[in-house]
Amino acid sequence: MLDNFIKKILGHDEQQNTPETPSAPVIMAPVNLRPGKDEGELYYKVSFSTDRGLMREKNEDSYFIDGKYSSVSEQSSGDCFLELSDETHVYGLFDGMGGESFGDRASALAAAALGDISEKLRSSSASDLPFFMNGFARLANNEIIEMLAENGCERGGSTFTAICLKDGSAYPFYLGDSRIYLCDENGLLQITEDQTLAIRNIKSGVYTEEEAKNSPDHHKLTCFLGADKAQLGLDAQPCLPVTMRPGVKLLMCSDGLSDMCSREEIAAILAADHENTAQALKDKAIENGGADNVTCIVIEAINGIFNS
Repeated sequence: MLDNFIKKILGHDEQQNTPETPSAPVIMAPVNLRPGKDEGELYYKVSFSTDRGLMREKNEDSYFIDGKYSSVSEQSSGDCFLELSDETHVYGLFDGMGGESFGDRASALAAAALGDISEKLRSSSASDLPFFMNGFARLANNEIIEMLAENGCERGGSTFTAICLKDGSAYPFYLGDSRIYLCDENGLLQITEDQTLAIRNIKSGVYTEEEAKNSPDHHKLTCFLGADKAQLGLDAQPCLPVTMRPGVKLLMCSDGLSDMCSREEIAAILAADHENTAQALKDKAIENGGADNVTCIVIEAINGIFNS
């Protein structure tokens, strides 16, 4: 009953046929936008990059890039383009887990679910975004649980981070240990909090921060898409909105970046001028060992005149 209600609210057609291996559509790359002559206009430079890494057989990460690109566990891909700031944009990153073939399918389901509600997010007011993101989290959670049950698997799921750009502000949401960082004139700030047993134990005084980094609880998630097996209602975790002004950069990443690169390395790359910042971050993670799948999405607020 709850699942049907969520689908109705989100405009999810119950009669549509879902393919055996769910996937979000792959859309051709957009032509780079050319800003107008007003140097005061604000634009968003969006870059993304993903790679399976050096030690994984497959890429279990997926992403949704405003309907222009959507990946279902591609081994390696990426691009960079400009967006208008007076339009609403939706971006999501998903890190599947569960082993066998189900981590990639879990993240694919989550990416497809975000794509399904992206038009709702575009047309809604900023105050209604948490409502629709909670609906997304519950729908994706329930579809992942159903997929796992159909395949006789008791474990699995996906983390997610999502950002909706609306009216000059960024509205971030997340579950799990995929991260969102803010980089501006004040430096680098992680605006999400890893939902792991290690973090819970830091708060309760069991671990110091240094002990937590090396503990077996470092990647034991306390919340993720697929965790609500009773389907009681899973809510997306919101972050405070970020005002998008020139110089502000937002990074969404899977733990394949944050585990392989230090805070200082991430900050240095974000502070520099790269044609594709997400690719530069991904390349650093691979250079440092590439022990896991790595996916990065970077949104930079810029103004000025750009040539094609």
